[in-house]
Amino acid sequence: MTLGEAAQAVAGIGALGVVTAALNLVALRVVRVDEVPGPVRARILWWSAHNTAFLAASVAVTAAGLLLLAAAVATGA
Repeated sequence: MTLGEAAQAVAGIGALGVVTAALNLVALRVVRVDEVPGPVRARILWWSAHNTAFLAASVAVTAAGLLLLAAAVATGA
């Protein structure tokens, strides 16, 4: 695996995380917590508390992948 391929994979995984966090944010705004069963309620509350950190980590991974991709292009790898 070359540096360019690894960078592309990292950027793709980060972008997938950003999309997931954004869709999760929409879902958290639409769903009413008091109308869902207990086990689902616990997951909704967990995601409500952790979605911001997940989004920030995903943005950081995407940025790292893009920087690696730029380095790969600059070095010709």
